[in-house]
Amino acid sequence: MLKYVPVAVATIAFGVFVTFDYLGYRERSVELASLDMAARKIDADFEAADVSYTDHLLSKVGITEGLPDPSLETAKLRRQVLRAAPLNSYFPQASHFPEPSEEGEPGWERIAWRDDFHTGFGWPDGMTGDHMSKYSPDTGRDIAIYLHGRSSIYLRAEFAEPTQTLAERLQQSYWVVETGRSLDRLREGRPRASYFWTNIEETSKGESIYNAKDHEHFHAVNGVYWLSAKDKTARRDEKMRYMFASLGSGVVLKLRAHAPEEVIKQVMDHIDYQSLNQMQTLPSPLIADGLGELVIDTPDRWLAAHGIEESADPKHKQASAKHH
Repeated sequence: MLKYVPVAVATIAFGVFVTFDYLGYRERSVELASLDMAARKIDADFEAADVSYTDHLLSKVGITEGLPDPSLETAKLRRQVLRAAPLNSYFPQASHFPEPSEEGEPGWERIAWRDDFHTGFGWPDGMTGDHMSKYSPDTGRDIAIYLHGRSSIYLRAEFAEPTQTLAERLQQSYWVVETGRSLDRLREGRPRASYFWTNIEETSKGESIYNAKDHEHFHAVNGVYWLSAKDKTARRDEKMRYMFASLGSGVVLKLRAHAPEEVIKQVMDHIDYQSLNQMQTLPSPLIADGLGELVIDTPDRWLAAHGIEESADPKHKQASAKHH
């Protein structure tokens, strides 16, 4: 009997290998097919290989070609696909919210922006009636309106490329990742509201930014810090609540609400921060799932490409990480 033990062990080991190998093959095949379909929609140059699992196994001994390996090119295309989608596609749908617990209790509704909504929310940054500026939104792609009982919420996303300030602020967290250190200390930190407000001003423009005052922390979700602010031009009896969040390298979220805190936080909690983070030129390691498997660019390389000298050497970054 003992002579069959090695055979049994080898058979079991082979079965385990094939199982996990097939799961990896299937996941990669689905990912490539999805990427190929998305690329066609935006007319991007990408072809996903149609490789059977048999071909995949034969490729391990050099008989056939297998699935293409993950590469910077596919990572760049994935980012391109994310950017091609409407920004408000990363906002929650009404179906993402919990169903009313009691009959007759109001549920959630998501609707598109209409110009007559300006009487309740004010005009979006960059718009005033029929006047449009370079900061004006594509209202069908950048904005969503949420209704829940007597609550109403306006949510807008804006995208821009990073600036020197934003890239320099990300250097420390990228260095922590590159050196294999833990990001826990950075995650546990809670910089002042003014720190995040600088990130917002670096990325976004418009009247709501220029007129904001008294910035305070409001809510933190998936590594994103939302700030509340008051409008210095508003009447004393103004009930509108203004909220802002920056993802650190080019995406800013703006929210206006006639709603209590718990309702506002429900909308904030259901935003797809992972996709919004990954579409940035320099994703933040501290947001959602952090950096992707392949890092397309780093703050150091971005700064060098733009002719900007690094503002901090590794010793300074190490000291900052220890004392954050």
